[in-house]
Amino acid sequence: MTMTIRYSAGRTLGVLLAALVVGGCATKGDLRDVQTEIRALSARQDSLMVEIRRQEAMTRDTLRQTSDQLFEIRGDVARRLDALEASIDRLTELVGQTQRSLTSVRDQIESQPRRGGGGGDFGGAVGGGSPADAVESYNAAVQAYNAGQFTAAAYGFDEFIAQFAGDELVPDAYFFLGEARVQLQDPEGAIQAYRQVIEMHPDSPRVPAARVGLGLTLLEQGDTTEARIQFETVIATWPDDEAAVRAQEALDGMGADPLL
Repeated sequence: MTMTIRYSAGRTLGVLLAALVVGGCATKGDLRDVQTEIRALSARQDSLMVEIRRQEAMTRDTLRQTSDQLFEIRGDVARRLDALEASIDRLTELVGQTQRSLTSVRDQIESQPRRGGGGGDFGGAVGGGSPADAVESYNAAVQAYNAGQFTAAAYGFDEFIAQFAGDELVPDAYFFLGEARVQLQDPEGAIQAYRQVIEMHPDSPRVPAARVGLGLTLLEQGDTTEARIQFETVIATWPDDEAAVRAQEALDGMGADPLL
């Protein structure tokens, strides 16, 4: 083991003074000079020690802060990973539910022609299946919509319209198809569905609500002129319908003068 010998300023002064005395050449001036130099060295040594201790303290603080930050970062990353895993699990569950809903709707639609036979014997049900089959198909799509499974709902309404094009529920199916398309962030699909209600089924009770839905979708797309026309038409034509209240609220939000 290597031994490190440390000399204090006082001990160094003593050694030097002893050497001068032994040599026989020391004067009082020399002694004072040596004492002054030794004091200066001692002061510098003390100053250096203070600075070293300060630097050590700063280093310890920095290391402690870095350690704390790393600990917080690790905790934050762990929490984010947990949240991401939970989101993935939820998304997987929703995908599974949507797939099951799609399968259920498809199975019901595919089974209807086998149960009902030709469509000519069943009034408005065109393309195969009985009126009961039409109601069952429509209700399956509505259930998917009410459950928030909008992809399955849109698929179900599309299939219902294709299967039962002449059924009295077709305007309702087009309306809810538009609503589902809105939820699916498909404004073009929503606009097309709403226009089917308005233009192809003008006597349907769904027309006022379809016009409001169309107006709101157009408003989101930046077409304020036609949106305003839709709202004002509803208010003027169906003033007692619940849709007129929604239309007026939309107009108020646009800064229009009240018409009710």
